Amino acid sequence: MRIIRQLAPSRIGPGLRLAAAGLLLIGLPSCQSSHQPSIRTEANLDPGWPRPNPVFQQVSCDPVKGEIPKLPGAEEYAHDDEGCADCHSAFVKAFLADNVHRNEGCEACHGPASKHAEEGDLAVIVSFKTIKNPAALAEVCLKCHEQNQCTEGARWRTSKHGRSGVTCVSCHRAHYDVPPGTKPSDKSKETARRPGRFAIALASDQAPAGEEKEKPKPKQPSLRGTSNHLGAAAPAQCYRCHGDKADLQRTAGPHQVCGPNGFNCTTCHDPHGNVKEASRKDLCLTCHKGAPTMAWHSSTHAHNGVACTDCHNPHPKACLPQTVGIDHYQVQRPKRLAMAVQEPQACYKCHAKIYGRTQMPSHHPVLEGKMVCSDCHDPHGQAQGNLKEETVNLLCYKCHAEKQGPFAYEHPPVTERCTICHEAHGTVSNKLLRQPPTFLCLRCHSGHNNTQRNLEATPALKGEMFTDCTACHKEIHGSDRPSAGGVGGRFTR
Repeated sequence: MRIIRQLAPSRIGPGLRLAAAGLLLIGLPSCQSSHQPSIRTEANLDPGWPRPNPVFQQVSCDPVKGEIPKLPGAEEYAHDDEGCADCHSAFVKAFLADNVHRNEGCEACHGPASKHAEEGDLAVIVSFKTIKNPAALAEVCLKCHEQNQCTEGARWRTSKHGRSGVTCVSCHRAHYDVPPGTKPSDKSKETARRPGRFAIALASDQAPAGEEKEKPKPKQPSLRGTSNHLGAAAPAQCYRCHGDKADLQRTAGPHQVCGPNGFNCTTCHDPHGNVKEASRKDLCLTCHKGAPTMAWHSSTHAHNGVACTDCHNPHPKACLPQTVGIDHYQVQRPKRLAMAVQEPQACYKCHAKIYGRTQMPSHHPVLEGKMVCSDCHDPHGQAQGNLKEETVNLLCYKCHAEKQGPFAYEHPPVTERCTICHEAHGTVSNKLLRQPPTFLCLRCHSGHNNTQRNLEATPALKGEMFTDCTACHKEIHGSDRPSAGGVGGRFTR
């Protein structure tokens, strides 16, 4: 290119000009080129807008299914837990006394125990210690806890816990009432009292074929209210996997876990299924009835199905910096955000077009951190566009009071609506104008073609008349001064 520039313009032929233009175009990056743009410093805006925060939405996973191990050749005992008590006396004694499942018996969960009693091998019994497949472990419980689609088991199958391998025994302990450290008895001491296979009667031996078998014993009163969820008491049990949420209990606040308002993990989450749908909006509105959510039901966000958790993070980051800014006269600590609503990033999750406009050359100082969306918009309000004032003009006059007037000569578009000429979120033209001044004015005004001056004969005057209207019409928002010649309303100096 340097060689081409050194040549005289008269010596550059058409072919050489085309070759130079081709070289220049080849050097420019295209959509298929390997040019990689620099790393953006704006908020991380993933594709797929608009969408709210997916963490606090209900999910629907594929159902989780497993298969309980088969025990070929094994038979059940006839007298409930009598055979199990020979080796597991501590477990059986506590189980029959205080366990919520005591009416079901050991074999209801562990399967037929005859071969296990003979061989003493965990491989011939359904043991939660040896089953490696989480879905198979859950199937043992789901035999009883999946009676219909509303039960915990049915909700667990399609939950994120189920897809992540969290099963019933991950949180619940079937033998929750057995003292910690209890071990089975030594089987060798029991062999002398029970030398043969049939020392304990099997269920198949109790009645001849065709006759009615022994009726089960009557069920005892339920202990469901005292079981404490079989050891799965929130929030302590939840912290085993979600330890990062312990700050929600340590940090004081209206939504503190185990705090004055009684919040717990299960207030918003169903541990057997999903996020409770009511916790996304309805639960919030039971307490937040006054300002600023008083007009929520009639707001634009509410009409478009936006929930509270789409903007507010129920699990805000409570950690504060360990160091603070120390001056000679004061100690400064960074300001904490209200319920983790970080503007404008929270708004950009759905308002992608507004994000694009704020990157244009002329924009309100949102990128510079001098303004946020809530300076003009009330996300909980009922005005059109969720504005903080009844009209756009009243909102603009809060900062641009000099444009309000009253003026002796008013400009009708200005008094009607500021957005007729301005785009508040950003434009490529200066001063947030929708178009450059000349083109913007010509949308309503025909220009100076009808004047008595011969503009075609004076090119300099023609350029002056059609370059920039505001070069002469300075007071475009309104004026109190008559124009030259005694004609008012031309908004000149």
